[in-house]
Amino acid sequence: MKIIFNPFRFIHRLRHSGGFGVHSHFAFNLILNTIHTPHSYYIYNENKRKIDKARLQKQANLNYAELLFRLMNRFNAKNILEIGSGLGINTLYIVAHSKQASVICVEQDEEKIVTAQSLLANKLENIIFTKALPTSENSFDAIVWNLDGYPLNKENALETIVSTIKTDGFIVLNHINKGKQNKEVWQMIRQKDIATMSFDLGSFGIVFFKPWLPKLNYDLYFKS
Repeated sequence: MKIIFNPFRFIHRLRHSGGFGVHSHFAFNLILNTIHTPHSYYIYNENKRKIDKARLQKQANLNYAELLFRLMNRFNAKNILEIGSGLGINTLYIVAHSKQASVICVEQDEEKIVTAQSLLANKLENIIFTKALPTSENSFDAIVWNLDGYPLNKENALETIVSTIKTDGFIVLNHINKGKQNKEVWQMIRQKDIATMSFDLGSFGIVFFKPWLPKLNYDLYFKS
């Protein structure tokens, strides 16, 4: 399918990425200090060395992974669910901000789990690998869902998100614009009653469930 470039939407995304036209203090602060930030963290180089040593450079999207770290760090997420955790590259960043952080990784591919366990060897006490979605008995501060890495049972995954995300929590969905079904999932999660502010960054999106935030969406530019 041919993608039509829309210069007006691109300019709109660029403006929001610089904070222009963003009237929410929460959104403005998040965009300039977390999503787009001039600051770096020592963990970036440490994790990159691990990825290079495992020869997984070609599979890594470091800009996206580093943003996941910043989000977990900013909101101090302790209980995290990752759906479609794959080779564990993003998990490496998701769990890096705190020794108290724990992640349930849902992954169907046994070979990918083995690779992830090797990459995350020093973090395994904080990580549970499973092939099944958790039940509503669990609750999470943050949920990360790779729509391509876990394409099955999307309705069940949506139900899991709604029933297990904590009030004040947030989710990150990757590959939201890749195919009709992924786009529909993105729209569906934003339309949930408990979903409030959202950020569309092109290839992925962030949705907050903070009840004090308005139900608004911001389109941003992000180099991923």
